[in-house]
Amino acid sequence: MIIEQIQLTNLFSYYGLQQFQLGQPEPGRNICLIMGQNGFGKTSLLNALKLLFSGARNEPLRRAVQCKRMPTVQQYVLGAGDDWWGIMNRRARTSGETRCAAALRWTENGQAVRAERSWTIEGDTWQEQLEVQAGEARFRDEVAQEFLDRRLPPDYVDFFFFDGEQIQALAEANRDTQQREMERILGIGAIDALREALKQSIHGWQRDELKPEAKAELQRLEGSARAITEELRVLEDTRATLKQEIEDDQDALRRVRRRIEGVSAYVHRHNEDELKQARGRVQAEFAEGCERLSAELPRDVVLLANPSLVRRAIDRLDQLLRSDAGARSQVLETLTRTLPERLFDGPDRPDPDIREGQRAFYQYKLVRLLEMEMSDAGAALDPGFAPDPQDGARARKQLAPYAEAEGLRSLRAEALRRLQQQAAEIRKLETELLNVGSLSDEERKQFERYVEERDQLERALTDKQQHIGALENELGQKQRKLEDANKQIADTPNLVQAGGIVEDKIQLARRLGNLFGQLKDQRKKEQRETLETAINRHFKRLMTSHHLINKIEVDDEFGLHYLDRDGRSIAMGALSAGMKQLMATSLLWALSEASGKQVPVIIDTPLARIDAGNQEAILTQYYPNAGDQVIVLPTDSELDARKLRLVADHVYAAFRLTNLDGEHTVPVPVEVAELAARG
Repeated sequence: MIIEQIQLTNLFSYYGLQQFQLGQPEPGRNICLIMGQNGFGKTSLLNALKLLFSGARNEPLRRAVQCKRMPTVQQYVLGAGDDWWGIMNRRARTSGETRCAAALRWTENGQAVRAERSWTIEGDTWQEQLEVQAGEARFRDEVAQEFLDRRLPPDYVDFFFFDGEQIQALAEANRDTQQREMERILGIGAIDALREALKQSIHGWQRDELKPEAKAELQRLEGSARAITEELRVLEDTRATLKQEIEDDQDALRRVRRRIEGVSAYVHRHNEDELKQARGRVQAEFAEGCERLSAELPRDVVLLANPSLVRRAIDRLDQLLRSDAGARSQVLETLTRTLPERLFDGPDRPDPDIREGQRAFYQYKLVRLLEMEMSDAGAALDPGFAPDPQDGARARKQLAPYAEAEGLRSLRAEALRRLQQQAAEIRKLETELLNVGSLSDEERKQFERYVEERDQLERALTDKQQHIGALENELGQKQRKLEDANKQIADTPNLVQAGGIVEDKIQLARRLGNLFGQLKDQRKKEQRETLETAINRHFKRLMTSHHLINKIEVDDEFGLHYLDRDGRSIAMGALSAGMKQLMATSLLWALSEASGKQVPVIIDTPLARIDAGNQEAILTQYYPNAGDQVIVLPTDSELDARKLRLVADHVYAAFRLTNLDGEHTVPVPVEVAELAARG
């Protein structure tokens, strides 16, 4: 695929219809430069092309939006307040326009192909359409998406359309992340998806074989797991929002403290040093006390603050544990845990001994009889308050220290009083600092406003940090409940023996799963050698300054190992940042080759965070050889006149982006010689 034309309509920073007439590369001239300052529309162009191939449901695109959490698809298209204005050009939307679109044209098998994805936005509603026209044939929506996926699958988009920061992220990624990315583009991840689908099918068949009461219990457990999962999501969203608010409050607190220091700078030096030292000491003690209390208080504040409620709970638990039913339940629980094992698995076996199957049967029957007795005992308990006696005993043990915890309550109260005293002392010292100065009445009032703002922020921070602590505890409890529910869900289908036909299906599915596992191993083995050869070839082409790394090995799990001339391993920490960047570039280059897709490589801010010493290798070795068509989107500062001259012989088309108001990007064709002259 060679992109001959790009059309953007009312999308991101592109107002109205804007076109890039790229034309066809020539032998040895494969680079198209699209230059512009930051904020002029380069990233908008890259994201528009990603949208064209994958649609608005593309998670990485939505995750990149600068807001507190990833927007929904609806929010991404329409906007999410001041954090994100949506995909439609803001000027177009305020002018009453309702349509935005991205379109590409290329030639394939001698016929013109045009793909366009458009969005119709009216108020709070939107609709996405995709249309592909190949010669006389016309495809829409799902069929059109399948057409695009055959040219560039969604998993491959980020390996062909990426920015310089992605190279840095891949260079700094841990080994698991690198392996996952390699498996994704080599198509190995799809095999894992097939194996997971088989597991789900087996689970479904086993589930269908359950008795009605067991199936009802499984449905209850699954419903409980879904509810807990949703509760976890809400808690995690709340925690993320709180953390963002805490960061914002801390920034605001730093600003207001600087303002207080600025106002305090007017004071005379008389007694100032002593007062400042005293204030610094008290502030340090106050901060330490807040941190300690915020860590301790959320764990037991409810129990400490409600001693009468704790005592009532203990009284009820005592009634439960003293009751005949409670005692009986405790004894039966103990017997259920110990008797079957000691009776059937302990020494002094009968002679002749019974068969293992008989032993297992009687052991199971004994457990069931004891459990039925426990159930009867539990039914005799107070229905309004009937925890399991063992749980009740544990609960009483945990509550007991708080019933008479006057000493602990006094300690907490004293800590709070001490913080209040320290806050008052800080305000007093700051007032004394002002009193030795020469502030005007207006400056003094301004100072007092700053101090009040600071105190409000500090109180809010303390509250939010305590809330975070409580959320962390709740999240831990929910996670444990979810793990228990999932374990019960996983165990339930194994309690039945499937019928003949179902058992045949299960066994066939398991054999297929094993077959897919072998296929995955074979595919990895085949791809490993090809990938290793390509990475070494590209890395040696880029790294010409020295030869610390003589060879890069790719193991069976796609882990990368760096060897010197003597075959000894080189630690990742011993590599410079520039070498890691060139390594990541080599990996991207090799993966795009291994994909077998003839798709243009498009790179935004291509030299971002690349060491100056390695930029020349990128310009002269990577871009001219990374693909049949390489579209580079540099800032003006990335490609000065000297760097432009390094790639000028390989450039077949060039554009400069203009954007005077931030909402109207216009591509202007320019001559490469002109770019080099202007820098």
